[in-house]
Amino acid sequence: MKHRELYEILREEIKPALGCTGPIAVCYCAAEAYDAIGGEILSIDAILDWCMSAKIDDVAFPGSQMLGTEMAVALGAVCGDPAAGLEVLHTVTPEGELKARKVAELVTIKPQWDLQDLGIYCDITVHTDKGTGRAVVSQRSDGLILKEKNGEILVEREPDVSAQSGKLPILKYKVRDFYDMVTSLDSQELEFLKDAAAYNTRLANATLENRLGAGIGYELYHSGHQNYITRAKAYAAAGCEARMSGVNHPAMTCGNKGNVGIAASMPLVSLAKDVNADEESLLRGIAMSYLVAISIIHRIGKSPSMCSCEVAAALGISAGATLMRNGTYEQVAAAMQNTIPNVFGVVCDGAKLACALRISSGTGIALECSDLALKGVRLANNQGVLGATVDDSIEIIGKTALYAMVGSDRELSRSLFEKRKIFPLTTFEERQKQ
Repeated sequence: MKHRELYEILREEIKPALGCTGPIAVCYCAAEAYDAIGGEILSIDAILDWCMSAKIDDVAFPGSQMLGTEMAVALGAVCGDPAAGLEVLHTVTPEGELKARKVAELVTIKPQWDLQDLGIYCDITVHTDKGTGRAVVSQRSDGLILKEKNGEILVEREPDVSAQSGKLPILKYKVRDFYDMVTSLDSQELEFLKDAAAYNTRLANATLENRLGAGIGYELYHSGHQNYITRAKAYAAAGCEARMSGVNHPAMTCGNKGNVGIAASMPLVSLAKDVNADEESLLRGIAMSYLVAISIIHRIGKSPSMCSCEVAAALGISAGATLMRNGTYEQVAAAMQNTIPNVFGVVCDGAKLACALRISSGTGIALECSDLALKGVRLANNQGVLGATVDDSIEIIGKTALYAMVGSDRELSRSLFEKRKIFPLTTFEERQKQ
């Protein structure tokens, strides 16, 4: 029964998303709000948590090269398909995108600086010649909790429990449970993870073939000093760069986060080729990596102060790479404990191409720590940010990110919001020249 619940959690937390899931939450909310009313848009009010207000200005969207939270709102309202959830932007057309550029100037962003908790919150009202449509998204990028037409409630749901509630199902499980469940699954139960490898590999290949983004993944991959760690770093960075550049392919997310889905899988796809691991071993490694990453995400929150790519994904890779290479549970725990002091406390300063560099460095740290653990190297427990067990260390990460860092995240977001210069709208390419 325990393993069955964990398996269902794993399946539920892995789904495709088109575009960066931070701004996609805004796009989706705006699409639901417009869907409620229709008509010619007159203005849009977007009440957003401070993270969404300040940290999503630097990534492109599928079907557009224009940047900015206002553009995310407009694109969702004008072109979005709310029925598609995280793939809301699959219907963007050139004509719709041009209209969205004009609508973006009608958008007013209102950051919620007085929120006490870290978490996704979007409350968007679209004013048209037919009245007003409103939608509220909470906790998840596709977590619709309210939809109204001229004040009439069309949809009303209880929000998902937050990380602060301490009631998330995965929180009762330990790393040992993840290890035991993953190693006990039969090969057929792992089949669904093939899509994660395929979706994210397609994104990585788009960058490796075309030098997208800043060229991080491309240059790492084509470096004359390649080894298995460099290749793994290249694949992970490349997948992120394609996504940040607005490539029109979905990523397979992990814990509602596309970059984590990429960062917690692509290094293993690359490593499997170098160590001649069979497909089943690779899929078990991805399952372990994703479960660890999901458990971290549910502790630090879906709109976190700590960088999910650097913290959650790196810990996932350290565990997954160790298991994939026939490591024992003790070696998995050691690999994670080795990793934690290297990534603890890295702050999230928003979605952007620099995330690819973070993913690259996190991958290198994770694989080195896994290598060391497999050779018997382990840090002593109970020192610094490490607890007596790896599970205790994870709890320290969660408490620090979810409570102690709330104030610092708010102030960082204030600084980011104050230096925004959205209009005139800037393209992704122009942004990289600044």
